[in-house]
Amino acid sequence: MQTDSSPADSDARWRDAPPSASTGHRRTPAQSQSGVAATAPPATAPPIEPACAGEQPSPAVDPDASADQQPRGIVARLATIRNSSWLVSAVLHLIALIILALLTYRMGGTERGLLIDGAWSGPEPTARLESITIAEATAENQNESQELPVDVENVVVSDQLADASVLAPEQASVMEENSLQGALSGGATRAADHVVFLGGGGMSARTPEGRKKYGDRYGATAASEAAVENALRWLANHQRHDGSWSFDLRLAPCEGRCRHGRKENDDTPTPSTAATGLALLAFLGAGYTSETGPYQDVVQRGLYYLRGTAAQTQFGYDWQQGGSMYGHGIALMAISEALGMTKHDDRYDSDLYHYANLGTRFTVLAQHDNGSWGYTPGSPGDTTLTGWQILSLIGARKAGIQTRSDTFSRAKAFLMSVREEPEFRFGYRSPKAEKTTTAIALALLIYLGQSPGYTLFDEAVDQLAEDGPTLTNVYHDYYATMALHHYRHRGWETWNDQLRDHLVRSQATEGHETGSWHFHDKWGDIGGRVYTTAMCALTLEVYYRFLPLYDQPPEFPL
Repeated sequence: MQTDSSPADSDARWRDAPPSASTGHRRTPAQSQSGVAATAPPATAPPIEPACAGEQPSPAVDPDASADQQPRGIVARLATIRNSSWLVSAVLHLIALIILALLTYRMGGTERGLLIDGAWSGPEPTARLESITIAEATAENQNESQELPVDVENVVVSDQLADASVLAPEQASVMEENSLQGALSGGATRAADHVVFLGGGGMSARTPEGRKKYGDRYGATAASEAAVENALRWLANHQRHDGSWSFDLRLAPCEGRCRHGRKENDDTPTPSTAATGLALLAFLGAGYTSETGPYQDVVQRGLYYLRGTAAQTQFGYDWQQGGSMYGHGIALMAISEALGMTKHDDRYDSDLYHYANLGTRFTVLAQHDNGSWGYTPGSPGDTTLTGWQILSLIGARKAGIQTRSDTFSRAKAFLMSVREEPEFRFGYRSPKAEKTTTAIALALLIYLGQSPGYTLFDEAVDQLAEDGPTLTNVYHDYYATMALHHYRHRGWETWNDQLRDHLVRSQATEGHETGSWHFHDKWGDIGGRVYTTAMCALTLEVYYRFLPLYDQPPEFPL
């Protein structure tokens, strides 16, 4: 039995983490066995005649006994018609059980060993959730850099939802014949059947020692680490006076000295909560928090800004800032990672926990019925927006925040609904596959428990590695790098060498842009240099930012 040995803390900011449910097993004492009295031996032993070579010895026979009283040996008894039938029946049933076991369990494997995957079949209880139309929750614009406000639609959700820990399902539904191909290819007959969470993927390597150890192990170089530090320096120099970052570099403190800010005359929402969250993720990924590292003040001011701009609603904290769930998801991800990294033993920063908990609640309630997230709460969404919400919720879960039990299974169901079958290629809002959305979906499925094996999923990851990085679409390259890293793909070294060295060579080295990146592409032009620099830094931090999900961690992850 474990006991809480943490001393009392007078600082009200810190408190014990919320207790998590655990299940114990009661030991039953061993039962004593009663002795059986032995039968007295006969006064004289029956005569034993020597057996001829090759013959079996026969039991002694009493010449005075009747035929029915004659004792018979084991061979004689098995020779009867009745017992022979029983033996044949037992053998046939044993063969049938072996065949059924082989049909129930799927076997596969990788170079790391054999994989056996099985499930109990049986009825699975289901619960229907109703949605009601609620009043719109609006966020007041608190940042002067916010441009082009977007009208927010009414939210269609229900707040009568019970919080529960996300657990892998104990039973799978009975497999139908037309679902067999999906199960054998790594999919699931229902999304909930295969949503599991692994113990890897923790943040314990975000230390100076961890950066050195795992950087060396997975492919960082002195040049790539220098590029990370130069990028963080550029981001720190572009933090605004209120602690935020803006995609618009025409604003202070840059005031237009760097080219390629956010795309002009574009109505895509680019809230400062998204820019601030991305920048903070880059600092946190390098192991720099409000308590450790050379950027403590930068991180602290950024977190204060996100706490100050969180709009309090009856459904939780909202970081949309004018109509974009991008801003909410990325901000929540930063808050959740900061919470996890500032945990001391079993104690958390109570302020960060408060914001992460209520921000998670807002995300859960904003999910559409089809499992996706859209630009506004409750609206149907797409693969890119859904990706940020899934990752933010996984980060919150790792930090100790509970969510509704079916949130992840519904999200996986959406991803599978935009799959271009039979391959594992994915579209934006439909099964019309695209390169970037495929990389996003593959990374998310790995986070949701999709395991390696000889399946169509593996072929998709193989194709991802074979195609190589785009070198300009950092959105694709970021998610593809995460997928290959967590998967520990055999093509990792080739992929990493190509992308890592390209980012080192292409980083700006002159003027006010020193340490930053910008590439002309669909998303890079919308988010501009702040977006591209943060994403490139996160890509170069992949070696130690998260421990691989499918590589044995040397220590218990956060």
